[in-house]
Amino acid sequence: MFYALAGLLAAFGAWAIFRDWMLWRDVFHPTIFCVPQCLFLYVWLPLYGLANDDFEFLSRAGYWDELAKFQLVANIMCLALIVGIWRGARYAHRASAPIIQQNPNAILAVGVVFGALGALTWIIGIINVGGFGAAYGHAYGGGWDDSGYIREAAQFGFVATPLVILSRRHGGMRPRHWLLVFVFLLPLLVQGLLGARRGPTFLALAAIAGSYILVFRPRIPFVLAATGALAVGALLLWLVANRDAIYIGSNEKFDGSVSMMLENWSGNEYLFSSAIVRYVDETGETFSGERILAHMGARIIPHSLWPTKYADVVSALGLNIDLTRGAGIPVDRIATITGWDIAVGAAPSFVGDFWLEFGLLAPLAIFVVGWLYGRLWSLSRRDPRVQPAYVLLAALSIYLLTQTIEAWMFRALLFGLPALLILRIVARQTPAAVSSLYRRPA
Repeated sequence: MFYALAGLLAAFGAWAIFRDWMLWRDVFHPTIFCVPQCLFLYVWLPLYGLANDDFEFLSRAGYWDELAKFQLVANIMCLALIVGIWRGARYAHRASAPIIQQNPNAILAVGVVFGALGALTWIIGIINVGGFGAAYGHAYGGGWDDSGYIREAAQFGFVATPLVILSRRHGGMRPRHWLLVFVFLLPLLVQGLLGARRGPTFLALAAIAGSYILVFRPRIPFVLAATGALAVGALLLWLVANRDAIYIGSNEKFDGSVSMMLENWSGNEYLFSSAIVRYVDETGETFSGERILAHMGARIIPHSLWPTKYADVVSALGLNIDLTRGAGIPVDRIATITGWDIAVGAAPSFVGDFWLEFGLLAPLAIFVVGWLYGRLWSLSRRDPRVQPAYVLLAALSIYLLTQTIEAWMFRALLFGLPALLILRIVARQTPAAVSSLYRRPA
């Protein structure tokens, strides 16, 4: 039964990618970058685990019956995400009024401000730990600041990049503009490549590629896009596999294989998600959105102003969780059901996290998220002011699908919302005399 369900998801996912590519020819359509991540998590990971060590994998997954039950849940969640994308994108053929950039220089200036702020806060974090060598002279290195806002602001080059590129929509990118983009993305690239972190690396690469593609609309063959995506995926996995050897002055061999990383059963996203679904099925415990509310409510207030904020918010909502550990996922209680401990720092991926938060309503919740991505993509085709926000959310899909709701939502609000609001101010839409509506082809 499991193999049939996994095969069904693989076939449907491949068909969805083919369908939307043939229909739109857009490498940044949500289906094109979301579905491959789903197939990696919920088809490739379990098949690899079973082929590599079926006893270990099955014992952690709860054997065949539990494995098939979870695969069914994963299929439903992936289907809900894809259908949500399709529903949100259904108006992409509708024509809109032309966009007049009120002041391209103002858009560029805002991008420069964000980029400079990101570079400044990144340098502050490095100074705080004793300089560049101290920051990146050990494995999993980087700067630090007690303020979470300072740490996150170091990635503001992620916001600056689409703004800079959008400001050149009519004049084209010149060497000095590419230099600005490189300087603004340098904190993410250094943190990603020298700090061996998947998130910043993916954000930097996706920001520059997505911004250029959405703004200038080059024709990119599907084979080239797929090859690039596979190369980025291989790079991210290689960084994790060799994390202990990547730092300034390292004499370690970069011989960590991707397969070794995939065999980390206690940190495997598929097994973590399946453990959560088994826990919810056994105990009936879900959070109905309160865990995410607690996260967002507590993170808004700086830690220096409210040192006990996480404990206080949890207590006020009557939750029996620790928000400072594993995004509030009750890993200890889950271990009593599964019989094995989840690795520190492991991420559950979206099926487990949404199921823990919303239970049987999880498919509806991920449908709404899919609709949001589809809707923003549709708007970005008709309104350049939406393009920076959509690029940011597209890049943040790695947090949504492979990590947790909280990791995605906080960054979406911190990065995407300012970009959208600023573009609404510095660029305006002029009413068209005639606006035609086009129906999607059958």
